[in-house]
Amino acid sequence: MTRRRNQYVALFAAAFIVLFFTLPILWMVMASFKTINDIYAIPPVWLPDFSYLENYVLLLTENWQFLRNSIIVTLGATVLCMCFALPAAFALVNFGFRGRHLLADWILSTRMMPPIAAAVPLFIVFNTVGMLDTLPTLIIVYAGFNLPFAIWVAMSFFRNIPKEIIEAARVEGCSWFQTFWIVALPLARSGIATVATFVFIFAWNELLLALFLTTREAKTFPVVISAFSTVTKTYWELISAATVIQILPPVIFTLLMQRHIVSGLTMGAVKH
Repeated sequence: MTRRRNQYVALFAAAFIVLFFTLPILWMVMASFKTINDIYAIPPVWLPDFSYLENYVLLLTENWQFLRNSIIVTLGATVLCMCFALPAAFALVNFGFRGRHLLADWILSTRMMPPIAAAVPLFIVFNTVGMLDTLPTLIIVYAGFNLPFAIWVAMSFFRNIPKEIIEAARVEGCSWFQTFWIVALPLARSGIATVATFVFIFAWNELLLALFLTTREAKTFPVVISAFSTVTKTYWELISAATVIQILPPVIFTLLMQRHIVSGLTMGAVKH
C-alpha cells in the first residue's frame, strides 16, 4: 500500500512539474487564437475561438519570406556544419598525430566565446566583401558557431565505435575516407542524428547574429518576432502566433529523429 501511495505521489509531482513548465506554452497557443481585446479581457477568456485564424493569416501574409529565410539558413547551416564536423571528429579520434588533444581543447574553447564578441568583427568583414544581409552569410556564421559543439559531441560517438572495427577495415584495404564513409558513419548514425538535431535547434533559434548581419532581405523569423515588441506597443497576438510557428519545426524535426536521438544519447552508457 505504501509503495502504491509513493507511486501516486511521484506521478502527481511529475504531472505538476510538467503542467508548471507547459503553462506558458499553453497560454501562448491559446493567445494566438484571440483578438487583442480577448487577450486583455477581465475576466480572462480561457477558451478562445480556435477557428479565429486572422493572427496567422496577417503574420504569414506579411512575413512568409522571413520564415522561408529561417528554413533555408537553418537547413543549410546544419548540413554545412555536419559536413565539416564529422570528418574532423573522426580524424581527432582515430588519427594519432601529435597535439590532437590540444587541438580538440582549442576547438572546444572557441565555443566559449559569446556571439556578441564576434558580432562587430563579422559585420565589418562581411560588409567589406559585400555579403552583408545575404543568406550565405548567415549559413556560414551559424555553421561556424555550431562547429565546435558538433565536433566535440560527434567525437564522443566515434569513440564508442570499437577500434577493432576501424583496424579491420584498414587491414582489408579501405582508405581512411572509405573507413569513415562506409564503416564509421553507419555505426554512428544515431549519434549523428543527435548532433544534427541540436545544431538544427541552435541555428533555428539564433537571434543576436541575425540582428547584426541582416537588414531586410535575409532577415530571419526570430528577428521578426523581436520586432513585434516596440517602445510604444507590444503586439501580443502576433507574438503568440509567431512563437507557435517558431516552435513547430524543432518539435517536428525532433519527433522525426526521436528514435535515433534516444539511441544516440544512450551510446556508451554501459561499459563492456
